[in-house]
Amino acid sequence: MLDSVEPLSITRNLKLRQGLNVVWAREPETDLASGLASAGHGVGKTSLCYLLRHCLGDEASSITVLCDKASGAFPKGGVAAKVHLDDTTWVVFRPYARFGRSLAGIGESLSELLAGQLAGSFAEYQDELQAAFIGKLPNSTLPGSAQVLEWRHLLAWCIRDQKTRFDAFFHWRDGDGLGFRRSRQDPPLFVRSVLGLHDANVDRLMREVDMRQSSLSKLEAEIPELERLPALEVTLAERRLRARLGASDDEPAFKDLVSTSLEQLLERRIEHLEMQCRKAEPAAERAELALGRALATHSDLDQKARVLELEAEIAQSVLENNEIAFNRLSEEVRELELLAGQCRHGDIDFSHCSHVIQRRSTQSLSWHFRKQAAAANLANQSKALREAKLKADAARSDVVAQDAVVDQFRQAARKIQLQLASNLNDAESLRNQWDEFVRIWKRLQNGVSSTELETARNRKDWLEEDLQKKQTELFVIRQQSSARSNFLKALTKTVAYRMLGEDGFGIFKPESDTQPFELSVGGEAYQVLEVLLGDITTLLDSALSDATLHPGLIVHDCPREADMSERLYREFLLLVSEAEAQLSIGSIVPFQYIVTTTSPPPETLGKEPYLVLELRPGDENYSLFKKQLEPRLPSIA
Repeated sequence: MLDSVEPLSITRNLKLRQGLNVVWAREPETDLASGLASAGHGVGKTSLCYLLRHCLGDEASSITVLCDKASGAFPKGGVAAKVHLDDTTWVVFRPYARFGRSLAGIGESLSELLAGQLAGSFAEYQDELQAAFIGKLPNSTLPGSAQVLEWRHLLAWCIRDQKTRFDAFFHWRDGDGLGFRRSRQDPPLFVRSVLGLHDANVDRLMREVDMRQSSLSKLEAEIPELERLPALEVTLAERRLRARLGASDDEPAFKDLVSTSLEQLLERRIEHLEMQCRKAEPAAERAELALGRALATHSDLDQKARVLELEAEIAQSVLENNEIAFNRLSEEVRELELLAGQCRHGDIDFSHCSHVIQRRSTQSLSWHFRKQAAAANLANQSKALREAKLKADAARSDVVAQDAVVDQFRQAARKIQLQLASNLNDAESLRNQWDEFVRIWKRLQNGVSSTELETARNRKDWLEEDLQKKQTELFVIRQQSSARSNFLKALTKTVAYRMLGEDGFGIFKPESDTQPFELSVGGEAYQVLEVLLGDITTLLDSALSDATLHPGLIVHDCPREADMSERLYREFLLLVSEAEAQLSIGSIVPFQYIVTTTSPPPETLGKEPYLVLELRPGDENYSLFKKQLEPRLPSIA
């Protein structure tokens, strides 16, 4: 704990060890102290647990409140720690000030971290915490809720909130929250996953069961809607027909002997449309015939204009002495003379076109004779050229005028055709709409289910059968005693026997969602002891088994205060010290247990190396921060 980083000033240097660590808030030995001081409270036990969580990346609101108080006394202060992850040591610094910068780096020296000389960052440190434990789980989410697992979930288990009073094994936080989507089901699933009790088959089956249950719930919600769908379809189909035919709701749908029905109105509308079609057909034929004649006239005029234009161009080429143009234009004239087949505009054979006939009967003069005639009388040839152009222009004007006539006939024909097609489509659409209504109505009357409903019912039956099979398979697998669960059961029994003797038979129930560790004796004190039994069993298991991903760290804040007897408390602490002695390899202890207490620990544990911090009420030098974070209220005279 640091008073300041600039300059570096240390408030308290706490050397936590592997194995058992006791933080003792010693109560006064005389009766002179009073109030909180006489009970060993307010000296920093819970604050120490909060700071440990802070160094391990916890951002809970209760920690923020503590840091806000500490920043008032130490504006430039903070808390630092060495954290060992696998074979890597991280130095971590977290300021008290809310907007201060958290630091982390790989190394051993705090001064080097503050000087920016260590590799790494606080974000990378957080990622390593996640990867070292959560990242090694079989899945990053929980079956049933798709809950994304985080390091803070595991940290909450390892460092319980003192406010929960050790009231239940899966009750880890009070007020800060953990973000579990299902507060009751998710923590047990998470613990089993961390302890290696969920193999790949169990995880797969749980997820398949969840998927089947989810699909089944959706189908059970859809089927009533599908069952109501035929009646709704009939109502909607009838409503659309009535709106289209202008029928009232009082008129029956089908024919009867008394009133006009929807069916009769439909037949009358179709008959009227068909009659309109029959009336329109002669008009359509006349329009098509008139359009054909107009197109034939247009083709005739266009041919005439083209011939006159070619003649004018040939005369022009002669006057300009352009033999190449003369030959090209003469070739076009010859192609015109050779036209055969039907004219696509006038729909007449070219042999009946008056202008083609006229051109074919006209003698064409060769380039040589035309050139001689032009040379002999240039004035007459120029005059003839002007007259030819005037005739060609007049003929082209006739074509343009005929274009307007053709457009007029085409529009008239199209209008009649569109009306005819519209009437035919309306009649066909009404027939189809009525047939569809009758089909749906008959299906409803006969009680025939829709294809969608039958498919949904069949799938529901399959899902129920498959779900039952998978639930049975999952139950059988869970009931089978695996080597992993047997090991934990044996370890639980051993730990319980050491704490309570022969009467303290301990049971591990891996599938329990409320009380996985159970003692054969009862009472509130034993309920607390069951929580401690579970924590210590899983802590020792982390030292004995490679199957677990438990980090090997447990922090308990004053468990004695949660209605535990002095004898049980003493035996519990002695158990941890004995486990340390038995499991240590040289100076290396494969777990770390930190406990705060106001009750005197057993004599052998109330001194070094187990006693790592002694706090005393009434003396600021023996408080965690060595000063009060908030001013005391004045004494009442």
